[in-house]
Amino acid sequence: MVAGDQSDPVDVLILGGGPGGYVAALRAAQHGRSVTLVEARRVGGVCLNEGCIPSKHLARFAAVKSTAEAWRGAGMPAFAGPPDLRAFQKSRQAAVNTLVGGVESLLKSAGVTVVAGEGRFVGRTRVCVQTGEESIRYFDFKDCVIATGSAAVAPAELPFDGGRVVDASRALEWEEPPTTLQVVGDDYIAVELAVAYARLGSHVTLSMLGERPLPGFDADLSNAALQGLKASGIEIVPGADVRGAPAFDRVVVSIKRTPSLDRLDLATAGLRKTGDFLKVDAQLRLDRHVFAIGDVTEGLPLAHRAMMQGRAVGDVLGGQAAAFETTVVPQVVFAAQELATAGLTEQQAKAAHGEVVVGRFPLAALGRAVIESATGGFAKLIFGSGGGPLLGAHLAGPRAGDLIAELALAIEMAATADDLALTVHAHPTFAEASMEAAEVALGRPIHIRRKRS
Repeated sequence: MVAGDQSDPVDVLILGGGPGGYVAALRAAQHGRSVTLVEARRVGGVCLNEGCIPSKHLARFAAVKSTAEAWRGAGMPAFAGPPDLRAFQKSRQAAVNTLVGGVESLLKSAGVTVVAGEGRFVGRTRVCVQTGEESIRYFDFKDCVIATGSAAVAPAELPFDGGRVVDASRALEWEEPPTTLQVVGDDYIAVELAVAYARLGSHVTLSMLGERPLPGFDADLSNAALQGLKASGIEIVPGADVRGAPAFDRVVVSIKRTPSLDRLDLATAGLRKTGDFLKVDAQLRLDRHVFAIGDVTEGLPLAHRAMMQGRAVGDVLGGQAAAFETTVVPQVVFAAQELATAGLTEQQAKAAHGEVVVGRFPLAALGRAVIESATGGFAKLIFGSGGGPLLGAHLAGPRAGDLIAELALAIEMAATADDLALTVHAHPTFAEASMEAAEVALGRPIHIRRKRS
């Protein structure tokens, strides 16, 4: 049945049910707006169904195996056989289903109407949603939020074929580790996948476009990633040709993601892109009644950034004085050891502020790190000179992804080295590294030798 031109009036229409879209829906509903959410597949988007959650589940699975092997000398028995990825996939899907169900329940309890289908603009305030092969619905909105996310793009020299050459999402579905695996890319996705499959028994080659992994990170974190890759037995090929070599059983490509905008027919609504993205103001507004959040806007394509934008746009839709004006968006890499960063790299800080003060503390001096045989990491904090605020924070080691939250808050609040050093941190924990690094910056370290001038 075709609905023709008959349309349904809606208050707020959100296109995309990923981490940005569903959070925007919930927040707008909290403010009393009537919300309709359009999602072609399952709520939670790529992050929950194909990206963040499944990839971290795989990273954790591989890390448990690696940790157990590392603890053999302390009495941990070795695994009896190779890891069972088929059983893992059932566990992974169960976790995803639980989280998807949780989001669906939240949306239902908030009164959000979820429409399964793919939407496109057919007028300035009208959207057409394909809900089936022969079923179409039209919606006339008061306000609309574009939250359609992004998709992996393969280079022309190495197209995805759905089997041997795949994007990262497909690589998370394998039921056995490939004997030989080429990972093409140098971003956090490439690094995480390379480490996970190396730990699970694959012979992995990381073919990087540049000279080092994580090129946008602080050089010390990039070097830590490189050391971890090598320690995991991964062959590193810098400046590699992007063409997949036939010698590998499987090839994963993680080079670029592009905003999912082509099917929206933006021009029909009088909307246009700026380059590859939608350019929005601080209130995430693209046009008077159209907003955009997440990967379709310029910035780090990360779920937590999209979620924060979703909160902000939901508040704006609710008539609140809100804006998306964060100073930092932390990044986390679940590699051979966790890596986390927030704020400026040392090079960026020097370029922007001239003289800076760096406090670096090795985990080898922490009791908790010695207990867990995790002494190769560090905390590196960068402060403005003369008692200036924290400008950047870079962590390598266990729980770095959790510990970066304190330092992101410190940057947002313009905390100084004194503020961090005078904050009592529980002992024995990895969090002490931040306090100790602040004391190094102040020139008064307790648990490492002070450098003599």
